[in-house]
Amino acid sequence: MRSMNPGTRRVLGSVMLGGGALMGLYWTLYLGGIVDLGQTDPVVAAFESAFLLADTLLAALLLIAGWTLFSGRPSGPFLMTVAAAMSLYLGLLDFVFYARRGAFSAPGGAALFELTLIATCVLGGAACLGVGWKLLAGGRS
Repeated sequence: MRSMNPGTRRVLGSVMLGGGALMGLYWTLYLGGIVDLGQTDPVVAAFESAFLLADTLLAALLLIAGWTLFSGRPSGPFLMTVAAAMSLYLGLLDFVFYARRGAFSAPGGAALFELTLIATCVLGGAACLGVGWKLLAGGRS
């Protein structure tokens, strides 16, 4: 693996740190009852409760990956790739769950908010996964 451009490291590290912070903010709003995405439905509540653990792990991984990239540690690209793959997987899992429940069929603020979060996870995960694979394969970024 070749060394990464320091400017690219700082940008990717900042993106990862920002993603971890936004996930923490989202779950703080969700657990505080400020954002309600259908917790009254027992199936959705159970799904979201299980997602809390996975998203907490992802947020921690994003923060660690961001810090290692930002500080120039050699493990940064690997951790970024793992966090990106996890983000992509969880975003797709979330999308499939809500789509099968029909949550996106009726336009509304909660559905739009959830769809925006899912799109961010999927698109951000896919982009960072591509960059991470390239860096791990020896490409220069």
